[in-house]
Parts: sequence; structure tokens; C-alpha cells
Amino acid sequence: MARKRWKPPQEQLTDADELRHRKELARKLEDIVSFGTEDDFVTAVKAYKPEVGKDELRELIMQFRAAVREKRGLS
Repeated sequence: MARKRWKPPQEQLTDADELRHRKELARKLEDIVSFGTEDDFVTAVKAYKPEVGKDELRELIMQFRAAVREKRGLS
């Protein structure tokens, strides 16, 4: 029987921490839409949600492109 390996305890986020994290991410994404590139956006999404699937990421990129066109007046 194999021994179980020690794993560090997972960080337990409180509701306040989660809310702060979401607000920070929203501000960061707003800045990326205004001034960033698609690569910056993909990096931010993968940092926030590492398990993001290919189809979900493609949909988020399409939303990002639409937001950029609207924000920067390109449509």
C-alpha cells in the first residue's frame, strides 16, 4: 500500500476575500479591454481559471473582442 503524500492545506477564502478578488479581477479585465491585448486577456483568464476549457476560452475571447470594439469605438 502506497503512503499518502503530505499536501499543504488549501487556502480557505472567506466571502470578503472572494469578493475582493472578484473586484480586483473585474478592474484588471476592464484595464485590459481599454489598453491591453488579446494575449493579456488570455493570460488573465488562465490565471483566474486555470481549468478553462478550449471552447469556453474561445467564447470568452469572442466576448473580449466585442467589448474591445465597443470600448474603443471600432464597430
